[in-house]
Amino acid sequence: MDPFSFLYWRFHAFFRDPERHPPAGRVVVAPADGRVLYLSEVAPHTMPVVVKQGTEIPVADAPLVGPSDLPGVLIGIYMFPWSVHVNRAPIAGKVTHVNARPARPENRSMARALMHLIWHLPITDEVRASVAENARNTIVIEGDLSVAMVQIADRYVRQVDCYVNPGNVVECGQRVGMIRMGSQCDVFLRRIPGLQVLCRPGDRTRAGETVLARY
Repeated sequence: MDPFSFLYWRFHAFFRDPERHPPAGRVVVAPADGRVLYLSEVAPHTMPVVVKQGTEIPVADAPLVGPSDLPGVLIGIYMFPWSVHVNRAPIAGKVTHVNARPARPENRSMARALMHLIWHLPITDEVRASVAENARNTIVIEGDLSVAMVQIADRYVRQVDCYVNPGNVVECGQRVGMIRMGSQCDVFLRRIPGLQVLCRPGDRTRAGETVLARY
């Protein structure tokens, strides 16, 4: 990416926020634009483990979601640099938990971000280790089923915005946050009776519209 293209993306295209129209019915919609990275099965009574750039990040900053005696599924969505970066609620319900984790200071250098984006510097072991210290935010929503949504920022990102607080009631597809220069958003849900996961790795997603599962 040349410097002029980067500046256009960073200060114009990055902040676009089109309207979205969630489908009707008992559905779980994508929280982010992008591509499904993986579907990870989670055993009962077990915390989900997010995988980002080959680094495993246990989601230990949120309570166990839904009936813990049921298995679960974790759906990882990669956000492309040109994706809309506003995130949306996967289901309708009440926000019961929000936990923001800031990035460590050296992960927030815009100069280092420019170096990696423009000159494509290699990803070192130190960079891989720092992924677990990226800024992230976990939102739990309780509705007809329970979901945990994890916003995960990219390396050298300043912040993850969250628009909701515990106690807020949200509609399916409602804006709940934004990752500034973000790159991944995961959804965890329990396999309650009748749940059908409809997405597969490689599927493209649109936040608030693409159906990930029905129940």
